[in-house]
Amino acid sequence: MGPLRRNGYGLFELLVAVSICGLLVALLLPAAQKVRTAAARLSCQSSMRQVVIATHNYEATTGTLPPAFQKRAVGVSEPHLQWPLLIAPYLELEANRRQAQEDFGRSEDPFLPSPHRGLHQPLKPFICPADTRVAVPWEVTFRYSLARPRPVQMTQRIALNSYLGNAGKLSKQRDGVIVAEGGVTWVGITDGTSNTLAFGERPPPTSLLHGWLYVGWGVGGFGTLDSVIGVADLNPFKRGAPEVRCGPGPFPYRQPELNTQPDCALFQFWSLHTGGANFAFADGSVRFLTYSANEVLPALATRAGGEVASLD
Repeated sequence: MGPLRRNGYGLFELLVAVSICGLLVALLLPAAQKVRTAAARLSCQSSMRQVVIATHNYEATTGTLPPAFQKRAVGVSEPHLQWPLLIAPYLELEANRRQAQEDFGRSEDPFLPSPHRGLHQPLKPFICPADTRVAVPWEVTFRYSLARPRPVQMTQRIALNSYLGNAGKLSKQRDGVIVAEGGVTWVGITDGTSNTLAFGERPPPTSLLHGWLYVGWGVGGFGTLDSVIGVADLNPFKRGAPEVRCGPGPFPYRQPELNTQPDCALFQFWSLHTGGANFAFADGSVRFLTYSANEVLPALATRAGGEVASLD
C-alpha cells in the first residue's frame, strides 16, 4: 500500500477561483442595481396611478377636484389641510382622514406640535421608494408667522410627500389641475385629459421645509412648493432668503445640480430616477417623461390653454 495523498487546491487554482467570483460579482451588481432601480420606478408609477384614480373618485363625489389646500376662511373646519388628506378616503385611508378631522376639532392650527397626531405619519401612496427619506417622519425647525403678531421658532415632527399637484404654468394663475381655491372639474380640462398633467414627482428639498404631506400654505398662499408647483414658476422668495441664490427662474425641467445647489431643485418637477420623472395625467395614465420633454411641459401643464402638445 502506497503513501496516502490528500486532494486539495493549489495557490494558483485558489487565485483563479477568487478571480472568477470577483468577476461574477462585478457583473451581477450592476444588473441587480438596475433591477432595484426599475422596481422603484414601477412602484412610483403604481402609487401615482392610485393617487390620480382617487382624485377621479373625489371629483365624482364632490363635483370638483381637490384644492391645493383648504384656505382659512369662515366655515372651513380644517384650514391648511392639503390635497393628499382630502383624497385619503379614496385610498383606503379613511382612518387617517377621520384622525385629521378629530385633531382639527381640538385645534384649528395644524402647525402646532400638538394635538395634530397625523402630521408625522407617512402614507404609502405618497411615497416613492427611490427617496428613502419620505418613508420616515422628520423633525423640522422653522419660523412660523401665520396668524401671529411676530414670527416664532417652532419644531414640528412631519411626514413628507413625493408628489406635487400640477398648478399650471404659474401657480398664482391657477391654470393647471390642482390649484389654490380648487373648483377645477374634468370637464373643464378642454385641452384633453390625456394631454394634461395632474401630478408629478418632486422630492422634498434637503431643508425639508417644503413638501409636507399633511398641511401647508405655500409661498404666496397658492400652495406653491408645498403641495403644488407651476412648471414655469418664478422664484417667489425675497431678499434675505437663502433660496434667492437659485436665481429668478423660471426653472427648466432637467436634472438638478444636487452637488452644488441641492435646495434649488424644489422649484421644478424632477425625480431620483435616472433621466426623468413620472407624471400622472388627468386621464389616469402615468408616464415617465425624460428631461428632453422640457419644451413641451408648459403645454401639458395648462388645462385650457389651447396649445398643441405632443410627446411623440
